[in-house]
Amino acid sequence: MTIAISISCAMTMENYYLPIFLMIIGMALMCYLRQRLRKTEVIADERDYKLAGDAARYTILVYGFIGAFTIFILMALSSGPDDSIYQLSHYLAFSICFLFLLNVLIFKIIALKK
Repeated sequence: MTIAISISCAMTMENYYLPIFLMIIGMALMCYLRQRLRKTEVIADERDYKLAGDAARYTILVYGFIGAFTIFILMALSSGPDDSIYQLSHYLAFSICFLFLLNVLIFKIIALKK
């Protein structure tokens, strides 16, 4: 929570290097704390994993549908290919495609490991 507040304050002050540093510190801290955690203290069952998978799948689907409608609206509102709104719609389209491709890639990697 403290790191998130610090990142928000740094972004507000237009300091864009500090959030990168703080995110690296946050990730290192999470890795360190996970290593200190004893495996016998955490119990997860198949239901937890299924719920996590369902939540991820529905999140990606909702993001894709909302993004697709937003893309069409932005393209309709733009005056042409040189308009910044049109370019923004393409950026959104590519980010959605990237998310879907990344999802498939990670799914295949996990399936190969099991």
